[in-house]
Amino acid sequence: MKRTFLAAVLGLSVHHGHCQDLEHAPAFEVASITPCKPGTPEPPGQSGGMFQFTYPGGRFNANATTLKLLMEWAYSILPAQHSDGPGWVANDRYDIVAKAEGNATDAEMKRMLQTLLAERFKLKFHRETREFPVVVISLGKTAPKLFPPKDEEKRTLRIEPQMGPNQKVISWHVVATRYSLAQLNDTFARQLGRVIVNQTGMDGDFDFTLEMTPDEDRPNPLDPTFILAALRDQLGLTVKSQKAPVDYLVIDSVEKVAAGN
Repeated sequence: MKRTFLAAVLGLSVHHGHCQDLEHAPAFEVASITPCKPGTPEPPGQSGGMFQFTYPGGRFNANATTLKLLMEWAYSILPAQHSDGPGWVANDRYDIVAKAEGNATDAEMKRMLQTLLAERFKLKFHRETREFPVVVISLGKTAPKLFPPKDEEKRTLRIEPQMGPNQKVISWHVVATRYSLAQLNDTFARQLGRVIVNQTGMDGDFDFTLEMTPDEDRPNPLDPTFILAALRDQLGLTVKSQKAPVDYLVIDSVEKVAAGN
């Protein structure tokens, strides 16, 4: 099953989100938003980035999800890359079911969700640039361990548990097909808490695998130290931490969505 992880991208331009931009914006064919009952719990793993919003056939489903998380996914930003807004933005939960035309990609779905947030939640914001720690990936002295995708492959990312004695998970096998290095940002940025900047110059799609083996000190297979080591040692990339200007969204105004919207 494909899992989508939140991410962040560089963006140096100043932009204001206004309703007049919506006239020609991509939009879902149909979408319903239902506020959840107060006290509805967060789905397991959601805050850690373990969730799936998009499905084949142009389907978009978000269960018990906050506007905060929806905004972060739609604009490919980390929690530190936007202002807080009203308290309900991070606390009120919504069920959203939407349908796009055809078999829309994740990138297309994100643009449609941006339109939905502006239309239904009246979300308005402006962009700034602020300096944050980032992780820069570049090519090392040897060719990275990336392979061309097969013609019939679809773009997926699978995280598969590897079982040992007594049916205990001993490692996690990450399998990426038709995946770009830029999408590493979508995969791991939330776990790292940093934007991943691709400076390899390699813009195509690739197949690759990673092994994440927890230990007593690091039981989380997506521990940042595992991720950085895997990018360096298993993919053969050069990994460097530094500071850089990144996109920051300042919420100007937003409104709750009533039941039945």
